[in-house]
Amino acid sequence: MLIGYTPADIEGAHANGVRVIAVATGRSDEAALRDADAEVVLPDLRDAELLVKLVGNGV
Repeated sequence: MLIGYTPADIEGAHANGVRVIAVATGRSDEAALRDADAEVVLPDLRDAELLVKLVGNGV
């Protein structure tokens, strides 16, 4: 599981068989992260409980 914030993060993770939770807190917006096929896209990291649940479930 990778938590990333760019399409390049997603591409690199997927190339290595890793699932991605993408967070739109960097240069890339939610649409760009969805277009890069992240398994989950979050607008930010404010909901820590949700993030822990997603990581725990392996998305």
